[in-house]
Amino acid sequence: MGESDATLQLVCAVLVLAVPAGLLTAVRPAAPRRLVTVAVVALIAAAASLAVDTVLSAPGDGPARVLDAALAGSVAASVAVLAALRLGRLGGAVFAVTWSILVFQPVVAAVVGSVPSLVQTVFGAVDYAGVLATHVAAAASLVVVSLLPVPSRQSVTASTPTTMGRAVVGTLLVTVGAAAWMVGVERVVNAATGRTLGNAVVGLLLGALVWALIERIAGRAFAPAGLVAGAVLAWGSLGLGVAFLSPMALGASVVIGVAGGAAVVVRAREGAHPQRRGALAVIVAVAIGGLILALLADGFGMAATGSTALVAGQLGAVIVIGLGSAASGVLCWALAAGAITMNERARSARAARAQAHEGSD
Repeated sequence: MGESDATLQLVCAVLVLAVPAGLLTAVRPAAPRRLVTVAVVALIAAAASLAVDTVLSAPGDGPARVLDAALAGSVAASVAVLAALRLGRLGGAVFAVTWSILVFQPVVAAVVGSVPSLVQTVFGAVDYAGVLATHVAAAASLVVVSLLPVPSRQSVTASTPTTMGRAVVGTLLVTVGAAAWMVGVERVVNAATGRTLGNAVVGLLLGALVWALIERIAGRAFAPAGLVAGAVLAWGSLGLGVAFLSPMALGASVVIGVAGGAAVVVRAREGAHPQRRGALAVIVAVAIGGLILALLADGFGMAATGSTALVAGQLGAVIVIGLGSAASGVLCWALAAGAITMNERARSARAARAQAHEGSD
């Protein structure tokens, strides 16, 4: 790929950290212990990314590796925030760290690790911004978390209602972080950079509005957290081909992708497995985005070539990576459950020793 633009990469590496900050702002109150846990998860995932690059890649292009590490840390931190809704702080952290090493690293290497990527070679699929790793792999593994039993009632912490102010700030932070990654993944400033940045910012903000509109159409009370959900779904639907989408294709990808994903959530009765439905909504949005890319992408979509091969390739990549990530997520859940059990046994042992000590006084 050649040397990257160092300044671009390092600036984007800083900005992409806004993604987990946005999710924390919108989904969970920023308690100090929670912030420390998320920061530790991000650092471990970033270190793992750097280690993998060092072992598997030729020396050079340090700024690009820093950006990749920042993305790995951001995605792992985001998974930790979401997994903690069911597994608690410790379980969410262990799940996210193991997921980043066992699932994210192989998938992101297959998606953006080379030109052409392994996914493009095997499936003929396009994934410009690696959303098969950041969205499909994460969502499929989180579906597993929602399906398997909670290891301990004590480890689960309830989410708090999101205020409008927190939702707006969270949406803007996710937009900044996602746009930075979609611009930075190209490694250099080129003729497509302006279009990529414009599509990313407009698309993510449009996605937030589409989610709010879908809730209105469905007759549900407006939930501010939906703004962040809409931005995340838009990222997934347009990230596959953000640099190749005309304004019409961008609008179709975001509107149909977010609407399709939102329908999975808003049509359910209140409280019906929200985390599971949210994760499935992400996969639906990416699949829809892939279909629209296959139809309308500038220069290589079906509208330009008449070929349907890309349609099968895009759907095939989503299905295979989704199933593989779900299967791997079972192992990550087992490790998290083991950590929770060991922690509770250690806590019980300490309590028993303290009680015995008090009884002997």
